[in-house]
Amino acid sequence: MPEPPNPGASVSRSVSLLLASTGIAAGILGWKSLLGIIPTDPAWSSMAARVGTAALALLPGAIVLWLMIATQMAARIVTGRFHPTEECDTAFMRLNQRAITNTVEQSLGFFPALLALAAGVAASFMPQVIALALVFAAARLIFWLGYLTRPALRAPGMAASFATLTATLIGAVWAWLV
Repeated sequence: MPEPPNPGASVSRSVSLLLASTGIAAGILGWKSLLGIIPTDPAWSSMAARVGTAALALLPGAIVLWLMIATQMAARIVTGRFHPTEECDTAFMRLNQRAITNTVEQSLGFFPALLALAAGVAASFMPQVIALALVFAAARLIFWLGYLTRPALRAPGMAASFATLTATLIGAVWAWLV
């Protein structure tokens, strides 16, 4: 049974949708602007080089996840709350854990999809692949910082990273089916 609406909610659904739309637009603009600065590499004619480059491009996203986890560990050390099963986490720790969980969920779809996309496209498409990885990492960072600031502010990063995940999955399926 769905929960009843919270009349005291600080951000309306329309504001969340506006923030999400802004995140998607910013992600697209960021992706397009990155295309102009990522040079092509003749080595990308090899599938191994394309997949290796895509794996390297995933490092910023992995670093964002690492920062989230390191922050959670630091919060446990600072607060002395080492046992999450004892229900003693601070509000910050609960929010940060939710951001970590969502980032792991999205990364689990995005990382293999990006590698599959890189393996299935022509060398000339690799700047787009790299730009997708960089936008995903930036969107996850924006999601995390927004979530910690005020949970409703996670919308731009969430929407941008989900749109990037969706585009990457569609691109990978397209590259292998067509």
